[in-house]
Amino acid sequence: MADTERHSPQTTAPGSGPESDRSGGRLGRTVALVVILAVFWIVLSGLFGLTYFIFMAVSIAIVLAINPERPFGQHDPEAHRSFGDRLRSSVDFFRYLVWLAWEVLKANVDVAVMILHPRMPIRPQFMVFRTTLKNDLARVLVANSMTLTPGTITVDLDGDRYLVHAIHPGSAGAVTGGGLQNKVAPIFGEGEDPPPDVRWHTSYHEIHDWRIDEDESREAGT
Repeated sequence: MADTERHSPQTTAPGSGPESDRSGGRLGRTVALVVILAVFWIVLSGLFGLTYFIFMAVSIAIVLAINPERPFGQHDPEAHRSFGDRLRSSVDFFRYLVWLAWEVLKANVDVAVMILHPRMPIRPQFMVFRTTLKNDLARVLVANSMTLTPGTITVDLDGDRYLVHAIHPGSAGAVTGGGLQNKVAPIFGEGEDPPPDVRWHTSYHEIHDWRIDEDESREAGT
């Protein structure tokens, strides 16, 4: 009798267990991603109608298809954050969108003034800097935010190192002062990102030589 009880299989209630948790978590991440992408699309386009809705739905479907793991999966530290942390991140994301919209508006005016100025005070340069952000999505969001803002465009993102082209050094004030990074960091539960050490270059040749010197110095240090 004791052996029978000892070796009797344990039954699991339907809809429970690790597989159910994983499927439920995946569904929640999928819904969250759809909502975030839809809100981002509407904020950036500002257009409504059946045609635009179809374009939005197709675009979101493509993103879901090429990203089967979904953001905030089990491999991501975000997956282990509490509901309260996620709620605060949602609020921080909304604040970021409002801040970004204002920065884009200001940048549009600044670029227009520079172009229409009789002397056209444009000083195009490349800037290279690093970030202390650890989350890959946070780094990509910073890169895309710079590209969305008139006057700056992200040329390359290699690990924690950015290469950005600016129409004028003043156009990158939100980055050089750390403002952009610190609007993104709270969304992913990260701490303050101090203002980066920015290196300015007037040509890609200068950047190439600097990269070689930096890589060699890093290898020598290791």
